[in-house]
Amino acid sequence: MKPLGNMVSLWFGVVMVVVLLAGSVAILFTDFMSDRLQGNRRIFFVLLLLAYCVYRSYRIYQTIKQSRNEE
Repeated sequence: MKPLGNMVSLWFGVVMVVVLLAGSVAILFTDFMSDRLQGNRRIFFVLLLLAYCVYRSYRIYQTIKQSRNEE
């Protein structure tokens, strides 16, 4: 059995990845925040969100992989 804190952290990471993906898609394909982000700033912000999403996904993958190796 995994510690409860570890499971909460894992699920929080998964929820964060979903929120980041949804936010980047919303900013990219809708006019959400179009009054504040325009042109290259908008694209840079979406790329930044996606890069952070990839980083978080990799960390979740490493955590799952490590916990399976310990069992």
